[in-house]
Amino acid sequence: MTSEQGVRYLPTSETNSLTMTLTFGIPFITAPIVTANVVGLNARYAVQGVNSSPFTFVVTVTRTDSPDGWTKSPMLIWKAIGPEVPDPKGFQEIGESDYVTANVTVNFPEPFDVAPNIFAWVMGTFANQTTYSAQMISVNKSGFQCTVRRTDKNAGWKENPVLLWTVIEDSDTVGCCLPRVKFVRRSVKTVCGRMKMIRKR
Repeated sequence: MTSEQGVRYLPTSETNSLTMTLTFGIPFITAPIVTANVVGLNARYAVQGVNSSPFTFVVTVTRTDSPDGWTKSPMLIWKAIGPEVPDPKGFQEIGESDYVTANVTVNFPEPFDVAPNIFAWVMGTFANQTTYSAQMISVNKSGFQCTVRRTDKNAGWKENPVLLWTVIEDSDTVGCCLPRVKFVRRSVKTVCGRMKMIRKR
């Protein structure tokens, strides 16, 4: 399992409800499930509407013991948890696209004896906070083709997302990205033109 957790003091509020957006230290591949609660002095609070993306989560805090706001900063405590994903065997930069989808062809460094089961996923850039899915089209001994789709917006993209892939044993998951209820922590750094995956535990 991988996780991130944090504490944030909320600002004072003239109303009894406040909505905030917080950014993860390292983006997830898919939207995580976030749990949160609030601790305050001489007041009671409820956390509502925790919605997340791979990069941020939005939380609404409401004071429940009074219709008034608060003058003392309560403390928001949150945690996000998710499963692992296999280490990548390879990657390919996708480039820009004027359309919401793009077909990508990947050639293996060396051909396999038989066509392998491939698990593929896509990472966008943290600055643009774009998300993608990958759907397999075909796999053979020399490589595979898949369709990359932008999922956060019905539009193309002006960045260079990265398609990552690995060989898996379970054929039931071939061609799938991670489900939305699951997520993975990875940071991607480009060093001398090569991608290095840094696992965060």
